[in-house]
Amino acid sequence: MKKSNPRHSGYVALLGRTNVGKSTFINALLRTKVAIVSNKPQTTRKRILAVKTSEQGQIIFFDCPGIHKPHFKLNDLMMKAVTDALFDADLVLYFIDLAFAREDDFIISLLEKAAKNVFLVINKIDKLNKGKVLEKIQHEKDIFPWREIVPISALKGDNLDVLEALIFKYLPEGENFFPDDTITQQSEKFFIGELIRENMLQWVEDELPFTTTIKIEEITERGEVTVVRAEIYVESSAQKKIVVGKKGAMIKQIGQQARQTLEGHFGKKVFLDLFVKIVPGWRNSSQVIHDILQ
Repeated sequence: MKKSNPRHSGYVALLGRTNVGKSTFINALLRTKVAIVSNKPQTTRKRILAVKTSEQGQIIFFDCPGIHKPHFKLNDLMMKAVTDALFDADLVLYFIDLAFAREDDFIISLLEKAAKNVFLVINKIDKLNKGKVLEKIQHEKDIFPWREIVPISALKGDNLDVLEALIFKYLPEGENFFPDDTITQQSEKFFIGELIRENMLQWVEDELPFTTTIKIEEITERGEVTVVRAEIYVESSAQKKIVVGKKGAMIKQIGQQARQTLEGHFGKKVFLDLFVKIVPGWRNSSQVIHDILQ
């Protein structure tokens, strides 16, 4: 009887600065939405666990917040999620966006301290010519002892199969950690709040993503309709005025678009009740942060 190949299973941390495409990569590889995506900084606020199961084994990804300098308690927790993932993982994928790549001594020092196998993942290669990518690969070889350097386009799907195969190659032999049908361990409440926030981020001004968040107050089933009540937290009356918009136009637009997204998620009609609430200094409130990240 032919002996089957051993399975490989383990934990993989996705690290990088903000907006390098880590969440886009996760959604593309799992072929379903587990993390929200936005071109606004600091979109990911907590460590998202996502699971990819195949005949080769199981990869448990930690999709981490973008690495940044913390100024509030929320940001401190975001950076703690990064360092925890780094030291919990069997393998680390360090993502860079070639268009905005720069030498980053802080991240390199983190990687050196963790002493893990690290891949350099050069994302968004669809936006650059091949010569530029090859030039960057050659340059990066001397920066850190990368186990692999893999150019990809998470958006277009380029080289994702190559990267997945390499990940399995470096993970330890072992059986699955989670049931085969597990995709993520986020709570429904948290994910619904994230879907609403994703839609909001498309409309609010550049400074508002840092100072706004969503708190889900209620998710109930009423016959053929799912009712979702949510509050948008802002820190000042000026911010509330922006989110509400002239004669309520902005909040109406956000609500309509978010409702359509939620109907796609639930597969049924959704009644979405959105309310904007001023909560000064919520980013330094342990209770608020606990509530929105659960």
